[in-house]
Amino acid sequence: MTRITRSPDCGNSPKNQKAEEIALALMGQTRLDPDLLSEGASWEKPGGALVGRAAIMAELETPADHEWIEVTEVVTHGKAGSVSGRFKRAGEKPKLFCHVIRFTSASARQIAQIVSFDHAG
Repeated sequence: MTRITRSPDCGNSPKNQKAEEIALALMGQTRLDPDLLSEGASWEKPGGALVGRAAIMAELETPADHEWIEVTEVVTHGKAGSVSGRFKRAGEKPKLFCHVIRFTSASARQIAQIVSFDHAG
């Protein structure tokens, strides 16, 4: 089971909480509601880009092998949000990560684009 440390930035912000949940879903720790993705959503990530709700949901079916995830910062404003921190997968050195999320509107009901980065920390 993955040890998860959540960000202190989410206590009073439902939008920050939502962004953190999305990031954890992208990392295979929670389930992403398909309705959160616009039909034409894109996810640019290490290993290539995915376009469309179906392609992104199919990618999320792959099991994750994280030993731990530490979310250190969550920031949302208007139609954008970012979630960053560190993680460690089995057999690898810890890495830094960042998920930048662009919603279709400031209400954050649907995701238009995700750009994910990770690198050795």
